[in-house]
Parts: sequence; C-alpha cells; structure tokens
Amino acid sequence: MNRETIEMLTEKRFHRWRWTGGLLLLLCSTLIMAHSGASGVVKQRMELMKSVGKEMKTIAAMVKGEQPLDAAKVREGAALIASRSGEVEALFPRDSLMQPTEALPAIWDRWPEFSELTQRLQQEAEQLGRKAEEGDRRELLRQFAALGKVCSGCHTDFRKKQE
Repeated sequence: MNRETIEMLTEKRFHRWRWTGGLLLLLCSTLIMAHSGASGVVKQRMELMKSVGKEMKTIAAMVKGEQPLDAAKVREGAALIASRSGEVEALFPRDSLMQPTEALPAIWDRWPEFSELTQRLQQEAEQLGRKAEEGDRRELLRQFAALGKVCSGCHTDFRKKQE
C-alpha cells in the first residue's frame, strides 16, 4: 500500500470511530436524561430504589468475600433497606405511570401481592441485620439470598424488563 492509501484508510477509520463514539455518547446521555427527567413521586421512588440497590451491592461484596466482612456495615445497610421498604407503598399512588417510570400497571392490579412483597422486604432486611450480629457467614449469605429473592421477585413481576 502506498502512503495515500494508508492515509485514506486511517481517515475513514477515524471518522467511523468518531461517528460510533458520538452515537454512544448520544445513547448514554439519553438514558441519563430519561432518569434525570423523572419528577415528583416517580423521581422519589427511583431514588429510593437506587439507595436500596446501593446498599445491596455493598452488602453483597462483603457477603461474597470480595470485601472484608464488616458486621456493623451489614447491620447499617440492612437497617436502611428495612426502613426504606416501609416507604415503598406510599411512593406508588394509583396509576403513577408518568415517564420515565419502570413500574408496570400490574402493581395496582395486584396490589395485595405488591404490598406483601414490600413487607417481606422489610422482614428479610431486619433478619439480615440480626444474622450480621451472629457472625455466621454461611447464615448471612443465606439470608442475603432470601432478601435478594424478594427484590428479584418484585422486579420480575412489577418492573419493566431491563434491556
């Protein structure tokens, strides 16, 4: 290949990467704006769920042995999840499906089941805090799995599928 051909191919690659990068930036900013575009009760519940998810990730790292186990941090995270679970139902007033919500109408169609899951979330989180005090990693892992099962059950039935 001569120098001109190499320069032409390099320029084409550069433009292709610049276009691809721009497209990725646009997609990412659209996703960020979708969540940042939330307001009112939808924004409040998104923030609540985000805080619960953050605690779950922190606890998961300790329970799985990726981070040193700190029973006090597990208890603190479990207590936060338990207290936040008591706020969930109030953040789902009937038919609050304003975009960019991820909630499904099934929440209101099957309210007793949804309500039971929020109560189980609180109970399982409280139990996780107690298991942290006992210091048995195996029991802590089992309880964390039980808590995660409640979260995933709710997401499966009452939240739009993540793409």
